[in-house]
Amino acid sequence: MTESILLGFRRSDIALIFDKLRKIYVDNRRIIQYTLEGYPILNPYPVLKIKNKEVKGVVIQREYFRYLNEIPHNKKILSVDASIKVLFNLGTMRIVEAKVAAGVWQGLNKAKIRGPIKRLTIIEKKEEAAEWLMRIEFEEIMKLSYLISPGDIVILDRSLSIPPLLKKSTRNLVETLDKIVSSKGGILVGLTKSSKLSLNTGESVIGYLINLGEKIYRGLPWFYHPLFREDSLPKWFLGDIVVAKLSELGENAFRIDISRKSLKRYSIEEILGKLSFVQDIAIPGYPYPLKAVHELAKISDNELEVDKMLFLDILKDKSFENDFLSDLKSANFRERYLWGDNISG
Repeated sequence: MTESILLGFRRSDIALIFDKLRKIYVDNRRIIQYTLEGYPILNPYPVLKIKNKEVKGVVIQREYFRYLNEIPHNKKILSVDASIKVLFNLGTMRIVEAKVAAGVWQGLNKAKIRGPIKRLTIIEKKEEAAEWLMRIEFEEIMKLSYLISPGDIVILDRSLSIPPLLKKSTRNLVETLDKIVSSKGGILVGLTKSSKLSLNTGESVIGYLINLGEKIYRGLPWFYHPLFREDSLPKWFLGDIVVAKLSELGENAFRIDISRKSLKRYSIEEILGKLSFVQDIAIPGYPYPLKAVHELAKISDNELEVDKMLFLDILKDKSFENDFLSDLKSANFRERYLWGDNISG
């Protein structure tokens, strides 16, 4: 059965992949490394690769797992999310459309929704799109920051790191939100659905902790901390990194960044306990406010086609209409006939 399924693949390719996976999951775990004092490191440790530098984390230890108690509350949860799609590909540049929604929940009850609001911009690189999306999310959540009271949580669908490659204005925006939330006694949190955090063996930090956590707590919710020493991380990491499984019904764990300013006032146990209380029933362990704004911010294919027609209608009679349409035809031909419909080039 397996042979017939794999008929379409070269055996040499499969063998190379399996060799790589064996090295990560088996061979690398057998390599004994040593501390500066000469003691053997029998467990793996997380690593962060920042430019040409590798930051070593704290060796994984069972003692750093903690059981997580759900904490019922009626505090406000502020969340924001945005989606992005290419409206027009002009070859050398793209016009992209974003849809952003922000909301406030009081405990499990919806209190206020802002948006969804649509935005447009022109980009030349994917990195520009990612930064622009970050900016508009922070701009929208800032407009709801006046509602923050002590103990309220602002939760973002991204980490709390602001690398130097971002524009200074973008970094200032993120730092300003952190200061505002802290000054009002609130808690700033970033939750990432997928994380590139890895161990020195090459495997995923979160996957490794899920397996180890299951052996220790057997399905119960937990969190793991610390992963890195505070003084080992660059200053542009605004939060301390925690890995947490927020529900006994869920299988997933998430990287959760908690602002260091917030941790001066609240414990990790309290913050995660509050997040556990507002989890989505359909996706156990994932905060419902994030899921709700994510759904509001989705751009459907039909919606995108309508927006294209509206844009082209507005474009009529502009002095650059013919040039725009010529570039559009050229780029569409390259995508559709040379690269295929699903490749942006």
